[in-house]
Amino acid sequence: MDFRNYNDFEIIDLINQGNEEALELMFEKYKYLVAKKISSFNLTDEFDDCFQEGMIVLYKSVRKFNDSHNKSFTRYFETNLEHHFITIVRSRRRRIRFMVEKLPRLVEYDVEEREPDVYTPAEIESALALLSEYERAVFQARFIEGRDIDATAVKTGSTVKKVYNAVDRIRKKIKIHLQ
Repeated sequence: MDFRNYNDFEIIDLINQGNEEALELMFEKYKYLVAKKISSFNLTDEFDDCFQEGMIVLYKSVRKFNDSHNKSFTRYFETNLEHHFITIVRSRRRRIRFMVEKLPRLVEYDVEEREPDVYTPAEIESALALLSEYERAVFQARFIEGRDIDATAVKTGSTVKKVYNAVDRIRKKIKIHLQ
């Protein structure tokens, strides 16, 4: 059986009738597309596993394909395959992020607790002395009085954007001075 003699709809009908040769024909036809997608998603280090998963996606796509949606089987399968590979890439990223961020903490047996940083009033006063008048007003309203950004902007008579910028400057100045 040569797949060039049949279109996808005919092959899918043969598969649904139980023709194993038609299924092998479909696998043969789409194996290059699967290999191309593996390469485009940079999954070549796991080529064999991804290729098998691609063939499973092909089989499921054949079983679930409905030609009443006016969509070609090739596009339907390609979309399913891309979504599957996107899931693989995302899970790989999550696994790498876990290994980088969480695993060293889980492996360490000696938990070293750090004393919290305690600053003297003189150190805090010297850090606040670095602030401009406007920054002190924003600091008073935002951090001492606990106002939100909008209320701080109203109190200081400035825009929300200007308050956000001032808060960033305040944090940077205090952090640098207290380190």
